[in-house]
Amino acid sequence: LLILLPCFFLTFLPQTSSGWGQDGHRITAEIAERNLTPRALAQIRKILGTESLAEISTWADDIRSDGTWDFAKPWHYISIDDEESWENYERVPEEEGDLLRILEKLERFLRDTESESFILSGISSGKGSQLKSKNQKEVTRREVLAFYVHFVGDLHQPLHVGRREDQGGNRIQVLWFDAEETLHRIWDEDLIESTNLSYTEFATFLNRLPPEDRKEAAAGSYLDWAKEAKEVRAQVYDFGAQRSSYFLNVVEPPKLGYDYRSKNLPLIRDRLQKGGLRLAALLNDIFSEKPAN
Repeated sequence: LLILLPCFFLTFLPQTSSGWGQDGHRITAEIAERNLTPRALAQIRKILGTESLAEISTWADDIRSDGTWDFAKPWHYISIDDEESWENYERVPEEEGDLLRILEKLERFLRDTESESFILSGISSGKGSQLKSKNQKEVTRREVLAFYVHFVGDLHQPLHVGRREDQGGNRIQVLWFDAEETLHRIWDEDLIESTNLSYTEFATFLNRLPPEDRKEAAAGSYLDWAKEAKEVRAQVYDFGAQRSSYFLNVVEPPKLGYDYRSKNLPLIRDRLQKGGLRLAALLNDIFSEKPAN
């Protein structure tokens, strides 16, 4: 029984965790807000009032405990295996959606100057593979913006453009400074938290690129950035001489500590910095043709 219990609980791990943890999403949003044009900031103030982008950046995770939002869970990630080419990549059905599709839809909503509410819909899966139901919600412009800010952040977490076989690192158990964790959790939260920086301090340290470099960093499309995340994913799985721990710990979990942290903090910084600058560029473009008053 003691042997079987861990396997039982691991079997029911969620397919994905929450993207960046709270600090990661707030860092991305804080960098974005510091790089908004006056016109874009004025339009966002009309939507959010006194709330900041950092404040709304975690809302999409906060609602995950509300079962009426279950249909939104697949929007946090893309599943694509190492050997799977983007040319042959088949997105999930339209009614279920994925991270790329929902970003495109949310952007269209934000560009719609005539509507103040929108309908989001998707498929919720029950405990059985056949138990699926279509759900929808009417959402406000604030909720659309909150989703959008969050999902641009998710796109820059390498394990949210994740392998199907291990569910974006959720099925890989590791020892993080001797504490049992999933690889996904380390990238969502632990690496960022290990710096002992507040999200505003972290954002300040990353918000120092000269203007010409900011423009270059922000270039590209959602698909370009998904490809980029997949490319850097190999570094996430580089445990040195240790084997990775696939599928319910059938091999010894790799022991990760200072060496892994030192190697990957620069990648974390790059992902957060680019996510923030790209979010700013997107919002500046979306609101560029709208009057400031």
